[in-house]
Amino acid sequence: MSTLRKSRKGAVLPIVVVAGCVFVLLGVSMLRLAESEMVLNHKAVKETKAFHLAEAGVARFIANAYDGQVGDIESTSLGDGSYQVEARCDESPTYAISTGTVDNVQKRIKVEVSFLSPPYEHAIYGCNTSGQAWTLELRGTNSRYTDTEDIINGDIYVDGNVAMYGDSNVNPAPDPNPHGLHGDVIATGDIDLYDDASISGDAQTGAPEREAPDLLAMEYAVNNTHNVRQIFADAGVSRGRLPRDHELYDVIQKNPSDRSTECSTTAGDDYFLEPVRITGGGDETSATTPLSLGSDRVYYIDGNVWIHSKSTYGFLLDGNVTVVATGNIYICDNTEYADDQSLLGLVAIGQYDDGGQLVDGGNIYFGDPRYGTMYTVSALMFAGHDFLYNTDSVTGQTGEPETGFSVYGNFAAMNQVSIQRDWYDAQIGRGRSARTEPRPAYYDPATGQWIDMEDGSVLSSSEMRSLRHYQMKVDYDARVRDAGTQPPGLPKGAGTIFNGVMHWEELP
Repeated sequence: MSTLRKSRKGAVLPIVVVAGCVFVLLGVSMLRLAESEMVLNHKAVKETKAFHLAEAGVARFIANAYDGQVGDIESTSLGDGSYQVEARCDESPTYAISTGTVDNVQKRIKVEVSFLSPPYEHAIYGCNTSGQAWTLELRGTNSRYTDTEDIINGDIYVDGNVAMYGDSNVNPAPDPNPHGLHGDVIATGDIDLYDDASISGDAQTGAPEREAPDLLAMEYAVNNTHNVRQIFADAGVSRGRLPRDHELYDVIQKNPSDRSTECSTTAGDDYFLEPVRITGGGDETSATTPLSLGSDRVYYIDGNVWIHSKSTYGFLLDGNVTVVATGNIYICDNTEYADDQSLLGLVAIGQYDDGGQLVDGGNIYFGDPRYGTMYTVSALMFAGHDFLYNTDSVTGQTGEPETGFSVYGNFAAMNQVSIQRDWYDAQIGRGRSARTEPRPAYYDPATGQWIDMEDGSVLSSSEMRSLRHYQMKVDYDARVRDAGTQPPGLPKGAGTIFNGVMHWEELP
């Protein structure tokens, strides 16, 4: 009996020892697990911090882009780590990689960004894709043949020459001028100043030619909010307005019957930006008819676009939109913004062959003398071919203006900006049959003579006494430089105006 008890007591000891070892091993394992979890948690904290630092680098890169400063950002300490940004400005699209670092842990973020096409950086821009000799002339009051000076408040780029006369002047962008635009003039050729003409900023001659923007890359037929021609086709409307319940009923009409003469002179369909109700009154400088264009819209119009009514002098624009035409754009009436939030982009891209060559359209007729009188325009204008001032869209001949004009925005052309504003009374015939006829003229600085633009004849001294100049004033609209106020869908390119973030991803 006692032997049995001793055996049982002896059997308990190994069990206790084994159990103790198990608990010891379990405890050690739990301690190691806890240590591993602490290490993992610590690493996770570092990874989170590194990721936030990479985000900080992206934020700073975007902030710099808003200010027109795009480039690398050197290693910058922040909190428990640092960030640095490597920019790829020579790539398309432009992108940057921001790296956040905490000790030996790194996180990377890639962000792709877009910029507006360079023409939007200037009050006047001419890319001169034809390569023909071209001189942008500005004139002023300090001579017997002019009565009002040209005033450009913003920068100018011309692939050609610039000649300034009289009191014409180029100045900084209008106040408050948040981007510090000085009123620079950049030309691939010469810049000549005569009389008291002045440039407040830098005058750069012999500048390198700039690559023409690629309007086709925008693929507006796909990248739009409203394919207007398709909308009218789906509604079965070939003339007039869309149904009353459609959002564009009070915005656009197609091939209106009361403007059949205008429509018959163009190729393709014609679309008129015009509300149903027209407000009269005012004078030839007024814009009294409210026109609500909507917000954040891109109207793609496969045809011609008109701002032209027979019942009003102009339109008071409300909205933030871009209108793209595959034909021409005709601005025959005044446009003004209803408020500080409204902005209108007008883009005449034209029509292209399979090789990407422009074959038709792409012009902006600014103040077509056959169909309307235009005195003031608020818009950002970009012509895929030429910007033509007071040129008859049917005959191609220049018509004499009734007064000068002013622009709040800019005007740009892939080719040339033709804005001849000097006229004289040509003496036709002799004796009783003698008469005078108004004609455009230009000054040839090489010969010091005034030349008739139509027949190339030199003006006589009596004809020179009838010379008159019509003022051009351009106030650059710097709101286009703010991604928060830009109209949507403006042409993108290798410019410096930040347009927004296209894509964002974390890299492994």
